[in-house]
Amino acid sequence: MPVILASLLSVTAERWIGLPPGQQRLACQGMWLIAALGALFVLPWSAADARSVLPVFTLDPLGCLFLMVFVLLGCCAERWIRPGGRLPLACAVASLAAFATDAVALMVTGCLALVLALPERQKASAGCLRILLFAAGCAPGPVHGAEWMAIVAALACAAGAGRRQADFAVAPMLEAGCGLLLLCRVLLRPDSIVTPAMTATLVAGGMTLAFVRVFSALTTRKSSVATMGLAGLPAALSITSLGLLSLASNSGSALTAHVAAGTLVLQLVTLWPVAIAFLRTGGLVSEGAGSDHLGRLGGLILFAPRLAGLFAATLLVLTFLPPAGGFTILWLQVETALGLLPDGFTAALPSLAFLLALGALVALTGLSALRLAGLLLLGGARSPRMAACPDAIWPALAPAMGALLFAIVTGLAPGGVLRLAEPVLQQLTGASRLTPQPVFTLVAPDGLSSWMPCGVTALLLMVVVIIRLVQQQALRSRTGALTLKREILPDIHTGETTPWLGGLTTRAPWLPFGEPLIWPGVDMAPSLLRSVLFPQGRLRFMSRLRMLRYGARCLCRLRRMLRTAAPFADHATAVVLVLVALGISLSALMS
Repeated sequence: MPVILASLLSVTAERWIGLPPGQQRLACQGMWLIAALGALFVLPWSAADARSVLPVFTLDPLGCLFLMVFVLLGCCAERWIRPGGRLPLACAVASLAAFATDAVALMVTGCLALVLALPERQKASAGCLRILLFAAGCAPGPVHGAEWMAIVAALACAAGAGRRQADFAVAPMLEAGCGLLLLCRVLLRPDSIVTPAMTATLVAGGMTLAFVRVFSALTTRKSSVATMGLAGLPAALSITSLGLLSLASNSGSALTAHVAAGTLVLQLVTLWPVAIAFLRTGGLVSEGAGSDHLGRLGGLILFAPRLAGLFAATLLVLTFLPPAGGFTILWLQVETALGLLPDGFTAALPSLAFLLALGALVALTGLSALRLAGLLLLGGARSPRMAACPDAIWPALAPAMGALLFAIVTGLAPGGVLRLAEPVLQQLTGASRLTPQPVFTLVAPDGLSSWMPCGVTALLLMVVVIIRLVQQQALRSRTGALTLKREILPDIHTGETTPWLGGLTTRAPWLPFGEPLIWPGVDMAPSLLRSVLFPQGRLRFMSRLRMLRYGARCLCRLRRMLRTAAPFADHATAVVLVLVALGISLSALMS
């Protein structure tokens, strides 16, 4: 009921209700928050009270877990300045799809949610392809047919592109949530048989998608693509965790399967809200700066400190640093891979490759986060529009701050989250109730190693504080001064104007190590990677080859031809996909 009221308040015109825009937005967000708290309260008792809400919609633990994700999406999709929109309505339909146990009901509600979250006309063909794959995964098919279609649909939904419009900034997470919901529903059916090929596709596809996301965030010039590249990591890692869960279930390891299921649950509860808040904040930054190009942004911490602080906080949580949920997820995935490690070097090569890929993914994620933070937050504004970027008001930041706070609190007590989600773990693993985890500690499958976010983080902070005090004492003993004056640059002081700032006045630094005024540019990270991976002599030798030049020219001509035929191809693809989706729907209804 709160979800229905929130969606009705979101799509209803202001003159019909009579409330001011601010109060109507607060009422919508309050309803979404009540729905999230209701799902959290019902989650421990959802298995004992598995009754039908509607004829084809049943209250179950997995539906309550996905309801929390879709409700947070709906809360962050509400716009403060411009009320209304179809994305909150899409979140409401997706919340209804979370409780759909029938294949036809899941297909209708999921496809409707994906239709409402479609991007602009230029990308409509990709959205129609996701809808088609979603419908094909729900429709009955041959043996192992629905499982493969659900895997392909989940990977396609998780590979959605970022939106330039601030109103649809969180739409890719809605598509990824619908794909993951379909994958869980299909793989958890009694007649579903997960083969080793499906398990390998889930693990390899999830890791490949994660690397593609990180590389796109590392090399792109668009802010929406960079934010979606980092925010799409939880969806890719969730697919990987589901593959590890299937692998542990097939191998007969109950403890490892329980840990893998706990990893999936913690990802939905702790990482997905942070990704949603990050996308919402990135949309507000692009809207305030008036540009989606990273070369025209910069110096956000000087012009919009509230927006910059929230952006930095969400970015920090997404970089797998303790005590956030990202490091907990990383630790659990490493422990799951070690728990599934077979005897013998040849048999253990896939697990070792998976661990090596996790390490490389963490390193590239940190490099992408540093690049994005340096281009958006640090330095000076590289355009007059960015210099006039207004700071967001607190009510507009309230949904993202609430999602971030929820993720931080649940990340500090992962054992308590798993205790609340014990019915979900039983539904995912199909095993009886195991020994509950402590509230603030996670125990690995071996029963010996454990992870406590609060204690380990306090120990790290204590070590950092001690090192910092020793450094300050050494500097004071050398200089003989009690305090050290911070300077931005040696010859530039606060209040001066320099030519390369475009007439802007130099301000005092906000960071303890000063603030850079000149940044190398957008291509900083790609140029560093090229200099490390490709020597300069090899690049000169490759540039002299005529075949490479001819191939580049052909590629440019092909791009021009595709760009010219893009409008006709979009319309033709949309018509074909709609006809195929209608045929699948009719065959499913007749069967």
